[in-house]
Amino acid sequence: MSMSPTRALPAAVIVALAAPILAACSGPSIDVSECNVALTVAMETLEARLTEDGTLRHGRTHERDEGEFFVSAEFLPSEKDDDFEGDILTWFTDDLEGSDFFSVDEHARDQSGWAAADFGVSEDGAITSRGCVLVYRGEPESDECEEQHEEFC
Repeated sequence: MSMSPTRALPAAVIVALAAPILAACSGPSIDVSECNVALTVAMETLEARLTEDGTLRHGRTHERDEGEFFVSAEFLPSEKDDDFEGDILTWFTDDLEGSDFFSVDEHARDQSGWAAADFGVSEDGAITSRGCVLVYRGEPESDECEEQHEEFC
C-alpha cells in the first residue's frame, strides 16, 4: 500500500518545521581544543575555599587572552557516588599559581568563598571553559589519560 501525495505532504511539512527547532535545541558545539588540565596548585587553592562538603574534579583551564584564564571544574558532593554529574563551577584569574580567583557563575558563587567576578558566563571564553569540563562530567577522576581526549595529557 502506497501513501498518497496528499498524506505525505503534511508529514513533510511537519519535518520541515520541526528541523530548525530541533537543531536549535542541540546548541552550538564547543571547541575544546584549547583546553588545558588545570594546575594542581590552582585546584588546591580553589578547593580550599569551597563552602560545601565535597571535592573538585576534572579541572580545566581556557586562556581567554594572554594572562587571563577561566578555570572550570566539576563539584562532587562528598555524599555522592563517583558517577554523579555534579555542578560545573567556573572562576577567572590572571595568575593560575596565585590566590586571586573570582567566581564567574552562580554555582561558583554559591559553593565557594571566592568573590564574584563583575561578569558572568556569557563573557567570551567562559562557556568554552565550561565545555572543557562538560566532556568529563559524571565520570570518575582518573590519573590515566582518557583515550578520546589525549590533548589534555
